[in-house]
Amino acid sequence: MAPLLSIVTPSYNQGRFLAETLDSILAQGIAGLELLVVDGGSTDESVEVIRRYERHLAWWVSEKDRGQSHALNKGIARATGTWLAYLNSDDVYLPGALAALLDALQRSPGAQWIAGGVVGFGTADAPVHEWHLPAVPRTMLDLLSSRFQAAQPGHVWSRALVQQVGGFDVSLRYLFDINLYAALLARGVRCHALDRPVAGYRFHATSKTVAEGQLFEKEWDILRARYVPSLGPLDRLRAAHRIRLLKAQALAADAARAAEAGARVEARAGLGRAVRRHPGVLL
Repeated sequence: MAPLLSIVTPSYNQGRFLAETLDSILAQGIAGLELLVVDGGSTDESVEVIRRYERHLAWWVSEKDRGQSHALNKGIARATGTWLAYLNSDDVYLPGALAALLDALQRSPGAQWIAGGVVGFGTADAPVHEWHLPAVPRTMLDLLSSRFQAAQPGHVWSRALVQQVGGFDVSLRYLFDINLYAALLARGVRCHALDRPVAGYRFHATSKTVAEGQLFEKEWDILRARYVPSLGPLDRLRAAHRIRLLKAQALAADAARAAEAGARVEARAGLGRAVRRHPGVLL
């Protein structure tokens, strides 16, 4: 019998968090769980940690790869479950999360994609954020012109569906998950929402969301260029307006950080750029 749920955990030099991640998966007590770990050739204690959990793993590897999306695709190629999820090696599932997600899928005939809420948590060297309920991507317009969507650790998909769209785009370093959502929405697949938190997203100084946040904007531009043309004329106008405001808000946030750092000239110039981009940023 095929496994019910395959979970892929990509990892690279996150050995200090990996055991907690794997423990949170195994503690779910789900029958038919298939767990695959794809390590990118870590030089820390990661392989040592993986070996301790080897008897619980359907497959694992530690070898150099081309990044997180490539690692995920390697795991997906090995996965055999009906359902698919991935949990990064510094995140965790909350108690009862997977049972709740799978139960919600079974109660929604025809559902192929669901997302629950995610709670952000930090460490001493990073800020703490919180999300409680999922703002699931319902339309392509909302996905491309809204900065906040249901965070990745809360998602479960049909494995066959993910494989049909080609998995994750290896040319993207940051927004390969958003690109998957866009590809699914383009096929008319609906994302169902589970109105409870199911996972914890860890903020720390080396997480990409904290360490490389400004670089996300470049990939947003790539995705918008890729998918905005598929919108109708009115939605393209709406997207252009919303995106200008989002970019202005990003510039204003940069200006605020510069002001906090005492760089007043830079902060003033940044705020000016934000207002020129969209005057509504001051409202």
